[in-house]
Amino acid sequence: MSLLWLILLIIDGSMKTFCMISSKSTQLYVVPFPSLLDDGDGSLTHPYSSLQQALDHIKHNYHHDLLTATYRTTINLYPTYHFVNTIHINQIHSHMRLTTMNDNDIDFYKELAAREHTHRRLATAIISGGIPVTDWILIGNNTYKSIIKQSIFVNQLFVNNKRIVRSRIPTNHSEYLQYAAPLNNDSIKVHYGFQYVSGQFNYTSLIDAMVVIYHSWSTSYHYIDRLIPENNTILFSNPSDYPIGHFVYQGQRRFHIENLCEALIQNSFCFVNETKTIYLMTDGTYDPTKVEIITPVHEFVVLIVGDSATYPVEDIIIDNIAIQHSAWNINRTQLADGLWQAFLTTDSLYIANATSITISNVEISRTGSYAICIKEGTSNINIINSFINDTGAGGIRIGQINTPIIIPTNSINIISNEISYGGNVFPGGVALVIFRADNIAIVDNLIHHHRYTGISIGRQFGYAQSYTTNVLVQGNYIYNTGQHILCDQGGIYTLGVQPGTIIIGNVVKNVYSYSVFMWGIYLDEGSSQIIVANNIVYNTGWASIFQHYGANNTIINNVFARASLIPLPSPESGVPNPDGDLHIERAENHTSWIFTHNIVYDTYQGSNHSVYSASPNVNSIFNKNIYYNPYGASLLFGIKNTSFTEWQATGQDNDSLIADPLFISDVNQCDFFTIHENSPAAKLGFANITKPSKWTPGCGTDDQIEYHQFYHW
Repeated sequence: MSLLWLILLIIDGSMKTFCMISSKSTQLYVVPFPSLLDDGDGSLTHPYSSLQQALDHIKHNYHHDLLTATYRTTINLYPTYHFVNTIHINQIHSHMRLTTMNDNDIDFYKELAAREHTHRRLATAIISGGIPVTDWILIGNNTYKSIIKQSIFVNQLFVNNKRIVRSRIPTNHSEYLQYAAPLNNDSIKVHYGFQYVSGQFNYTSLIDAMVVIYHSWSTSYHYIDRLIPENNTILFSNPSDYPIGHFVYQGQRRFHIENLCEALIQNSFCFVNETKTIYLMTDGTYDPTKVEIITPVHEFVVLIVGDSATYPVEDIIIDNIAIQHSAWNINRTQLADGLWQAFLTTDSLYIANATSITISNVEISRTGSYAICIKEGTSNINIINSFINDTGAGGIRIGQINTPIIIPTNSINIISNEISYGGNVFPGGVALVIFRADNIAIVDNLIHHHRYTGISIGRQFGYAQSYTTNVLVQGNYIYNTGQHILCDQGGIYTLGVQPGTIIIGNVVKNVYSYSVFMWGIYLDEGSSQIIVANNIVYNTGWASIFQHYGANNTIINNVFARASLIPLPSPESGVPNPDGDLHIERAENHTSWIFTHNIVYDTYQGSNHSVYSASPNVNSIFNKNIYYNPYGASLLFGIKNTSFTEWQATGQDNDSLIADPLFISDVNQCDFFTIHENSPAAKLGFANITKPSKWTPGCGTDDQIEYHQFYHW
């Protein structure tokens, strides 16, 4: 099915739903000006002053009519900030649209807005889970303070839509502290502390500080219980998942300390909980008394949640608005660690027990956790043409982590969105993660600048029933993931047995971890029955494609190029070398994969380099592939790193060639990998791959555009 046809089907379905229920419609208006009285009726001439009033209007006035599906209620928001408590949309609000009012309606309030001077007009309405921070006092050296009146712990701050970082040691975000040793002599305390280097915690007050420890695929977050200066031991009030120090190569004993007021630098802040005081150091280019400063308060901003899967909220359209400023909170005894940073249980937009939901042309940004969560009891959820940016963790998470699943998440469409600049608080968050779910389409999305994996599919390790089936990942452009922060990651990552999962027509480039385990397409534990076709994968620190173990995967008509680009580690470090272009880790008594009609373009300059590496007795099938190295380096294959001739003598790749694939452009400058019509690959049956419309050329692992929402580590 083509992308255009898929989108038309979704739009057609939405239009049919709209026509069915729009025999009678109601327009409600919300203008959050203080001068408006609370006795408005929601009309254009007497608008409500809060979104909650409009939702209550629906609840109190249309209960019985809504159950017969005769109304479409549209809530029109004035294009400014709408600071809210968590918004709850439930069954009573079914058949509702939430949007920014049109230009004609906006103009109706022009005179009122001119008198108001408190809510400036924006491009769209913004539903904010935060509060403005005012009453700043200059205390010297471009440093200001403000006292918060709410009972909250401030750990995020946004100045003129720019994320301001919490103060941090080391102040250079590309650097880390390293602890002296783990507490391996104590099986409990090894989760609760480490032995530090003398002087690392010599600060006036550590009561509000947080220690962030880097493991492999995650970071853990700790409050300090006590220091034991006699043996330089620190103990935390909350544990890590794996023992601290368990991941030697990946973690390398790295940590940093956050929220120390003694570590303030330009454009950073700290918070003293006892006095509820925020301290902000500017760079001198703005005055906090004259700019817009917001701190998030609510962990959920919008909830679309029915009472149960059998009594869901139905037919909700949210379009042309923004949802911003969700909070994150970790209590002092909570385990705050783990794969996908799944300990985070709140999201800016949370959808459960819901059906026929369309989120279109919506921005979700400046989040503390993930942007969107689509959980149990959901079906026909469509996220289309939206912008997910500047997230604390990842972008979108779909499905359930745990079993049993009574009514699984199914029929979810994530189409033509941009998901970018994530992991600003929790770098282990994934741009788009699918757990246990069925019939999921991830199509034509732009995914970039995340500090961990781009797309992750599956929840079940090994060969047990996965409850993840029929996932289509098509035409996505995924680049600049990893950002040299964590380890053990992929541009596209899979886990477990996945009947019907197809990864097709994607471009993955620039996947780099901190030190080891960074693959373009990563088929992890038990990944089986997956088709990987028509993808282009290039500029990866380790192999273009790696399979830990799995069964009966088909790898067909892909281009794998410019792999294992990370510099070789020093021999004394003990860190493993990159693993070539293709890699299967574990041998099992079944076919691991069938690898056919692919192009492997190797750019290694040196000797003893594997194109394909595998453990002894791996069962795989290779044929009709093209391999090439433009520098004349010897290409080695298989378990024993044999020559191509010896490799063919084992019965593999008998109809394959080592030959120039004749790309039309300069692929060493990372132009698109399109072959000439007389390419030897074409003669073996390789078909050119369609270039995604969002694809950008170049080999650089970062762009030169200044994105004010994102700070680099």
